[in-house]
Amino acid sequence: MKAHLLLADAATAHQDNTFSLLRGGISNLNVPKNRPCGFKGSLVARIVADRGEAGPHEFKVKCVTEDGGSILPEATATFEIPQAGGSVHLVLDMQLIFPKPGRYEFSITVDKHQMDSLPFDVIEVSEGAHA
Repeated sequence: MKAHLLLADAATAHQDNTFSLLRGGISNLNVPKNRPCGFKGSLVARIVADRGEAGPHEFKVKCVTEDGGSILPEATATFEIPQAGGSVHLVLDMQLIFPKPGRYEFSITVDKHQMDSLPFDVIEVSEGAHA
């Protein structure tokens, strides 16, 4: 089994096992100095498995600071791999306030095994320079 995380402004999972993204591949957030570091978007997990891994599985997603502190309650849920194997797309819509500029990391575990991590930088910029 393999998993891949992707951060986007918005995402939607479809019944035909595809997903749509708006501005996907985000790896940093530019925020003006002395302003809250807020982010509203979607974290997409694409999980691919073979037929030997069919059935129910549990996943957990978390986001931690450089010091290892959590800024997001762990999101835990279950998903099912089809009998023939294949992929599953999990979309987590979120609204976060990062406590300060710096490096953060989203990670996903499946059945208590870490599958992927996604570094994310919150960068403080001069007023008017953010996009």
